[in-house]
Amino acid sequence: MHTIKLWVDRFLATICIALCGLLTFVVTWQVVNRYVFSGAGALTEELAKIMFVWLVLLGAALLFGEKGHMNIGIVVDAFASPRRKAVFQIATDVLILLFVVGILLIGGLDAVDRTMRQTNAAIPFLRTGQIYMALPICGAFSAFYCLYNIWNDILQFIRPPSAEGTPGEVK
Repeated sequence: MHTIKLWVDRFLATICIALCGLLTFVVTWQVVNRYVFSGAGALTEELAKIMFVWLVLLGAALLFGEKGHMNIGIVVDAFASPRRKAVFQIATDVLILLFVVGILLIGGLDAVDRTMRQTNAAIPFLRTGQIYMALPICGAFSAFYCLYNIWNDILQFIRPPSAEGTPGEVK
């Protein structure tokens, strides 16, 4: 499972890097077009907004995979017992999984379904639902990472304390 996570990490990082580069190019072109050529930038402005939304959501999913998401560690650290910490961490991960699946994945799919027939005003060949696809995609990646974290927390919970530092452990 760790190998799959590494591939997903690389895939998301590559997409985020490409989006960041494209976003930089589009915004630079928009500025040059506006101030040098006195042109209107409705297409580039809308494209920059769309790419920014996708970059933020996919970047958030990637950050979620690194356990860099917003977390109140003081509550988990308040427990003295490593087993209680693990139980609380698993419970927290399950609650986060429910949120991610309910809001981002299911809610995102509903938003995509409701808006797939609407066209974008600035980019007529692009459907609004295609833009909103970032929500369920982010939800799917975040759910994968959450399941991965739950799996590792369960393994840490059932592993005896003496085996925590042994070579070949699952990370």
